[in-house]
Amino acid sequence: MSPTDEAIQYLTTCCKRIGAFSGNHPFAFLKNVASQIDKSKPSKVFPARYKEHVAHAVDMVASNLFTSPPAAIASVYLATRFEYYFRILSGKLNADGTWISSMVKSDARAAMNNKVLPDRVSNVSLAYQIMMTDTSLQIVQQCAKIDKCLYKEPITLARNEIVHNIGDRIAFARHRVGHGHWGDISSEAIFYGLMTGIVFYNQA
Repeated sequence: MSPTDEAIQYLTTCCKRIGAFSGNHPFAFLKNVASQIDKSKPSKVFPARYKEHVAHAVDMVASNLFTSPPAAIASVYLATRFEYYFRILSGKLNADGTWISSMVKSDARAAMNNKVLPDRVSNVSLAYQIMMTDTSLQIVQQCAKIDKCLYKEPITLARNEIVHNIGDRIAFARHRVGHGHWGDISSEAIFYGLMTGIVFYNQA
């Protein structure tokens, strides 16, 4: 089984619901993910002075119970990385969320049923949707598998917020902790660690 397949198996069997975990903890697997990220050469998705912090955060998740302060701190850091990953992996957005060109913005809009798109994408859910328009990408193919398994039908959460995909799931907790409403999203720490591994193994 490839590392990606192993991560997806853990994610789709143990992290089905936001804020819940069941089954065997993938601590050893996440330890290996952290080590491989740390030892890897810098890349566009995991550049220098960036990847080592991601690796440390994944290792914190792998080394602590999800209710612990280290897991709470690591989960917030990892949650804030995904918007950057999705921007870069999309091939349409710059690191700061601006469009590479007006042409790619037009292409993305057409692929998204003429959805009105901002000049700068600053929402992790939207960045995910834009990335998912390019089905030739490895990361898109892997994320599509997860979405098909976990979100074959949209899930309605508190205050009628609807989760259609991975991007929505990340946005749900990230926005609440980012604005200070929630102080702990460690219940999603393992999900973030596994998703970080999937991004790392499919960044080409």
